[in-house]
Amino acid sequence: MKPKISVIIASYNHQDYIAATLESLEKQTFQDFEIIIVDDGSTDKTVEVAKKITSRAKIYTQQNRGTAAARNRGTSLASGQYICFIDSDDIILPERFAAQSAVLDSNPQIGLTFSDALIIDSKGRQIGRFNQIYPVINGDTAKSLITNYCFMPLITVMVRTDILEKTGSFEKPNSTSDYIKWIEVSILSEVHYDTRPLGYWRRHSQSTSKTINKEKSYAMTRIALRKVLCKYPQLKADFGKKIMRRFAKTYFLTGFWLAAQGDTERAKKYYCKALKTFPFSFANWCGLAIIAFTPSQMVVKLHQYILSKKLPW
Repeated sequence: MKPKISVIIASYNHQDYIAATLESLEKQTFQDFEIIIVDDGSTDKTVEVAKKITSRAKIYTQQNRGTAAARNRGTSLASGQYICFIDSDDIILPERFAAQSAVLDSNPQIGLTFSDALIIDSKGRQIGRFNQIYPVINGDTAKSLITNYCFMPLITVMVRTDILEKTGSFEKPNSTSDYIKWIEVSILSEVHYDTRPLGYWRRHSQSTSKTINKEKSYAMTRIALRKVLCKYPQLKADFGKKIMRRFAKTYFLTGFWLAAQGDTERAKKYYCKALKTFPFSFANWCGLAIIAFTPSQMVVKLHQYILSKKLPW
């Protein structure tokens, strides 16, 4: 018989964490699920470690093509009514599958359910909570996601397979593929949020958010948002020029990260772009004023201080 849930793990160079991920899955109170691991060309012993763990996981390997490609392959192999995507360095709580499958079973109009997540470090120590960094924005979920940020931690998302299939494949860039996918699912169905943390989101030196090129990532976010708006004409009509505020935010954040890294000249250009794109923002005016009239050394220290407070991990 087909399982109720398909769990897709896109793994890559997580030999130190994959065992804990698989063990947390096998400890679920709800046991009607399959595990599909698609290893995206790991160069360490991730696959070897995964094979040694007592688990129902089926392991597939491929050359390195990125997270989106790994998730697409996993989706094509899945047979469950619901799908979860879990990274190979994360952990989920024992009651997660029972709680989320019950929500989807009893509410056919809900296409996706997600929850809060705890943030842990490489040693498993709790260092934060996802909702404190990325609070859930109330209202129309798709519009809230588009105009703000991704407040759905991948580690806690469970989605109906048929709804996911209607949206098509995960698309590059890999850093925004899940964010854009949740927007599309939210357009096609209702979304449920559970305030309880049902997963542990691990942050460590090799985490994507720490190693990714922020300038390129935000540029790709703008491209991805334009594509999803064009894909759903009514959504594009609803937004109109309002989307410029969101684009301005990506320029602002690019400038912020560059300044924190010490590149104040390029940071100034992005703060200028943010202000030009959306001149009705106090933050945009402040960002440009600070970087234009404050000594570079002080600018860098200020940005690094703010970063340490906002993202201590």
